[in-house]
Amino acid sequence: MMRDQLSPLDRLLVGINNQLDRLHSPKQTSPVESPANQVTDKLLSAEDRQHITGLMRINHTGEVCAQALYQGQALMARTAATRTLLLDSADEEYAHLCWCADRLQQLHAKPSYLNPLFYAGSFTMGAAIATFGDKVSLGFIAATEELV
Repeated sequence: MMRDQLSPLDRLLVGINNQLDRLHSPKQTSPVESPANQVTDKLLSAEDRQHITGLMRINHTGEVCAQALYQGQALMARTAATRTLLLDSADEEYAHLCWCADRLQQLHAKPSYLNPLFYAGSFTMGAAIATFGDKVSLGFIAATEELV
């Protein structure tokens, strides 16, 4: 069954399952190589490593929030075409989530413990925005991408 043929409840449950999988063990073979594969940490001071780790933790949380926004908006999308566009966009952004998770592992660091809260808030925001219609929802994504 195609994902645009699922009931709203089925889409919600499938989305929650997919996101739990993605957030707890992001692994994907990305067609685009991670920029971190070219980085060598041998020359980093302890202070630099700590700073970079903090920045990567923030980047990772941002990618978690992006996934949640797309999923929340897709859940409430009015048309199958918009829903598919949002879910495809989430799939494309998933590579960034994997890159951030990989980089955190390379730095021997963990993602933020608050990610589930950030995910829930962003999902709720995405779903709420989508209730205003597909044009507003897609406009919100465009504005967010422009600012980020």
